[in-house]
Amino acid sequence: MSTISLPGTPTRRSMWTELRSSFWRDAQGYQRMAYVVGAALILVGLAHAGIWAVVGGTAEGPLSWRKPMTFGLSFGLTTLTLGWIGGHLRVRPWAGWIVSSVICVSTTLEVLWVTVQRARGVPSHFNNTTSLDAGLFAAGGVTIGFTIFAILVMTIAFFTVGTAPAAMTWAIRGGLVALLAAQAIGVWMIVYGGSLLGADASPLTQSMTTYGAAGSMKFAHAVPMHAIQVLPGLAWLLSFSGMAVRRQLLLVGVALAGYAGLFAVALGRTAAGLEPFDLVSASTLLYLIPAVLLAASAAAAATGLFDREARPPRATPEP
Repeated sequence: MSTISLPGTPTRRSMWTELRSSFWRDAQGYQRMAYVVGAALILVGLAHAGIWAVVGGTAEGPLSWRKPMTFGLSFGLTTLTLGWIGGHLRVRPWAGWIVSSVICVSTTLEVLWVTVQRARGVPSHFNNTTSLDAGLFAAGGVTIGFTIFAILVMTIAFFTVGTAPAAMTWAIRGGLVALLAAQAIGVWMIVYGGSLLGADASPLTQSMTTYGAAGSMKFAHAVPMHAIQVLPGLAWLLSFSGMAVRRQLLLVGVALAGYAGLFAVALGRTAAGLEPFDLVSASTLLYLIPAVLLAASAAAAATGLFDREARPPRATPEP
């Protein structure tokens, strides 16, 4: 009698094979388009990170290199992820092409706008200094509106025609809802900043994204933005852990609760005009509870993978 590894044994090789298969080989054309566009936007972000590392400069202010860097990385990751999610939707190819095209065009224009304005040496947001700047700012608002609409369509679709396994389904649903929440905060930033234009002699000040004394809208905007990568990533790892489906669902639920808690604390502190973190504030301690929930889910997934990897293969008799 000899010992062999049965199909489905979760090894690094099987995880890589599954990722390569689901991500590219079995992808629809509209998904691959999103992958290419997302990768290109990430390269734009990395290029600006390199420029920032060479020339230096502050991370704050309307003319920092941080803005085109974060826009490229964030929109690139979002475009990639939404393209991958499209493979878990039971839709007609023409519908996939329409939604994917809207996402790719709108995110590309958004990153292009911020990049061009930084190259011109002028702020991108809340800049009505010239008719060109005002027109570009308005166009940026229109493009992000198309992005939000496409995300909303995908969210509704995933609650109705999603085809992913149970744990992944809830992870993606939670990530999409969080992404919509991030966009809502972005709209809040624009509306609040616009309301200051008439009262502030300089529409380019940092106050445009600061609520109250020190509430950071950018922080409240950033926290839920990438739940769409974190939560499905956790569900994907759990799918290789060998855990029962019910336990995978439980851990994804714990992670969802943790992420929602982080967003709630960040949003609450922002609305109260408080800094994102303040060690002398008792409300900062509220971050610990959701952080522990997220860490516990991640640790359980890692432990499950380690145990499954270390478990000796089952023996099967040779014919």
